[in-house]
Amino acid sequence: MSAAQALLGRILEYAGLFPPAALDMESALRNYQRYTETDEFWLLGGFVLTANRLEEFAGAFERVWGTEQERPWTLKVVCAGETEDDARAIEEFQQGAVFIGSLETKAADARAAKEVLERLPAARSRYVEFPPEKAGEVLPVLGEYGARAKIRLGGVTAESVPAVDVLARFLLACAKEGVAWKATAGLHHAVRGVRELAPDGPRVAMHGFVNVFLAGALAFYGADEKALVKTLSEEDAAAFRLDDDVVRWHDNAMISDQIEKARSEFAIGFGSCSFVEPVEDLRAMGWL
Repeated sequence: MSAAQALLGRILEYAGLFPPAALDMESALRNYQRYTETDEFWLLGGFVLTANRLEEFAGAFERVWGTEQERPWTLKVVCAGETEDDARAIEEFQQGAVFIGSLETKAADARAAKEVLERLPAARSRYVEFPPEKAGEVLPVLGEYGARAKIRLGGVTAESVPAVDVLARFLLACAKEGVAWKATAGLHHAVRGVRELAPDGPRVAMHGFVNVFLAGALAFYGADEKALVKTLSEEDAAAFRLDDDVVRWHDNAMISDQIEKARSEFAIGFGSCSFVEPVEDLRAMGWL
């Protein structure tokens, strides 16, 4: 496995149904299928949708491919409504070679996290999104239930993008508790930079997924907050150097095996409504 494959393999979960793309179901399905047929297909994780749209997904999938679809799909299901209704939709879902790989939900605090995990099916990976400042109280609950953490890294306002020190402390807290995590929103670009949150929207420093997942690997292997902040703050793509089996940046170097272990056990992936923008950034860096 090359260093690029170790760091980026199956890292991007396609969320084309969600803003700002907000595509209709059939368009999102066709996009995902098209991406699986490109040279960059190995970057793709699952297809993200809400539990209350599983029935709509099954109908659109049947209309588009019928029984001809052979490549298995993995769904990442966001439980955004009533937990009982979501659990019922998940239990009743059936669609050929399509499988539900993980469930995602939100909780405001440790008590809410415990309550929702009591009700969600435990047979699949479960992610709980919570305010990062609550990590100290929520992560032990997730560890107790064998669940994973989820952090939001963007939105439509400048306040929706957490500061680098907040993100660094979240990653370190996850490492301390042995809780794996994923990210959502705000990671359209490989390297951190100042960009518009939306057309004609405010300009703000947005996180880069290369920064975030290398910082995650550092946290996994015991680095301190200063090292994570430095990695998360880097805005020069040239600072990240990719060889066949090693990634180098600042005073750090990791070989493929180290990165693959951190990705598989800790830094799982991120959801994005765009596949094209991340790929274009990686091409510009010479990583694809």
